[in-house]
Amino acid sequence: MDIKEKINDYWKNVQAQYDELTKPGGIAEKRDYYIFQTPYYYNPDLMIVGINPGGDNSNGNKWIYPPDSQNMYVTGEHQWFQTLRNIFGYPNNEVLKPFFENCVGSNKVYINTGSVKKIPNSNILGPSLIRELVSDIIHPKHIVALGKDTFCSLSNRKASFKTFGRVNLMHSFRDNIPICYVCNPSRQNARFFNQQELIDDWQKALEWFLIES
Repeated sequence: MDIKEKINDYWKNVQAQYDELTKPGGIAEKRDYYIFQTPYYYNPDLMIVGINPGGDNSNGNKWIYPPDSQNMYVTGEHQWFQTLRNIFGYPNNEVLKPFFENCVGSNKVYINTGSVKKIPNSNILGPSLIRELVSDIIHPKHIVALGKDTFCSLSNRKASFKTFGRVNLMHSFRDNIPICYVCNPSRQNARFFNQQELIDDWQKALEWFLIES
């Protein structure tokens, strides 16, 4: 079975579960949901996994990946995307640029909300679907987890730390796939990214992780 067939089967399973939440009267009524924030393909050099899509959209839309086939990390205008681009030094960091441009991006939870606090409390929204997507379908060479909860949901080996200036990079593995933790680039975490020295240290950490780990 090729990756498109796997994704189509996976998408049917996602819809069967998420439609229960977003149906009329559901706890996430009319909420948009989607799997990917980028086009997808098998075995990318980098997969970025966030917490959930932002935007607070309740239009009843759902899709596998962006309808315009854009990498939303590269094209998104929200401050969240701008901060993520800064962390990767995009587009000026020539080492990280190809990883970022060609990454596969997804989230632990596919429901679109305005904040983490608005994510509905449901067993459906646990880590099983993203674990399946990562391990059984996409199988990336490296994973950057945005948020500690995402990191802990995906890693299944003891974490280690490596220091780069003021950044103490936590990293581990999901099976044999290296995974590292980067703070979710939201406004509430702005203190981790509000100085150029910090940004430089994050880039050094990511260069090490993606090239040497």
